[in-house]
Amino acid sequence: MGKKISLKRNFKWMFAANLLYAFLQWLMLIIMAKLGNEELVGYYTLALAATTPIMLFFSFQLRGIQATDARDDYQFRDYFSLRVIGVFLALLVCIAVSFLSDYSFEAKIIIFLIAISKMIEGISDVIYGLLQRHEVMNKVAVSMISRGAISLLLFVLFYWVTRNFYLAILGFVLGWLLVMLFYDFPNAMKYIDKPYLTFNYNKLWRLFLLALPLGAIMMMGALSTNIPRYFIENYLSIEQLGIFGAISYILVGAARFTTAISQTVSPRLAKYYASGNKGAFVKLLALVLLVNGALGMVGLAAAVLFGEPILTLVYTESYAVYSDLFVWVMLISLFSFLGSALGVGATSMRIFTSQVPIHITKLVVTIICSVWLIEDYGLNGAAWTLAVAAFVSMVFYTTLIHKGLKNIRQVEVGI
Repeated sequence: MGKKISLKRNFKWMFAANLLYAFLQWLMLIIMAKLGNEELVGYYTLALAATTPIMLFFSFQLRGIQATDARDDYQFRDYFSLRVIGVFLALLVCIAVSFLSDYSFEAKIIIFLIAISKMIEGISDVIYGLLQRHEVMNKVAVSMISRGAISLLLFVLFYWVTRNFYLAILGFVLGWLLVMLFYDFPNAMKYIDKPYLTFNYNKLWRLFLLALPLGAIMMMGALSTNIPRYFIENYLSIEQLGIFGAISYILVGAARFTTAISQTVSPRLAKYYASGNKGAFVKLLALVLLVNGALGMVGLAAAVLFGEPILTLVYTESYAVYSDLFVWVMLISLFSFLGSALGVGATSMRIFTSQVPIHITKLVVTIICSVWLIEDYGLNGAAWTLAVAAFVSMVFYTTLIHKGLKNIRQVEVGI
């Protein structure tokens, strides 16, 4: 069994891994924008928007539950079995939604390929939860860096050989599969005994009922992010969706930093809360909020001061005219980073069901603002929609954390 490493070292590993992984994924999008066109980026953005909510629902946030399972209520094979069932169901739903829709054939092909990649990612993710639980984030970091580098390499290689972006995306999917089979699975075997799968249906059902609210929360969170994209594709055009997707991916990449912090500290937060150590819990959560807030402010300042040259350098001059959209996207990032830290705090408290009303409210706000703003104000209206929704979520999570801290000595699973 691997040796547990320090919280500081875990953070360094995950910070570096998320930085490199986000850059490599962003580089693939940049290649699409520079060698392809806004339409291709639009199809790719649409595929992510179509598959992500479905995959996140059927993932049931098992990684977070597993990493914060301080009382060992379930074993890895329980989490792994439910995840395998979930991702295969999600793949079937993605295929059905794609081929029953009126999307173009090109869009359907990309949706199918992205759904396969998300299925692979989901299986690797539950292994990451096992490694996170044992606080050996260096192994997660190496997997992420390898996945990003190999998938980008195969993406470029397949495109260079075929000059076909659809086959290039297939190469990208193959890269994820290779890392899962030849790195993630061998790592998991160091911390568990065979078998991976369990047929204890009663236990799986209990875990499913525990995790279902978080699955719904993850789906609603993804819908809140992606609903404006659906409206852009419907009200505006696939090319406009490509522009919005490329610029807003900067937010996705930046969120990798805060994800690194959250994933590193969540097991420690869960232990502090489970043991009733309120002071240590508050101190660590406050530190995460401070770092996330600082990152958000730096991004916002960069967009205000250097938005136009950044967009020209990264993409093309046609993107630079949307520098005001870039500023709004970075404001969204500030609210999202803070809300993400608060969400990890709530999950570490094992507060699951009470998060559902927050995300329902956020989803309703997103739909109303999308209808009201996007058709009249275009891409800026989409950004305003996401900013309002992120701010509402942040405020409600603050209230939920405050309530959880009052009950810290009365901890119950699924409060």
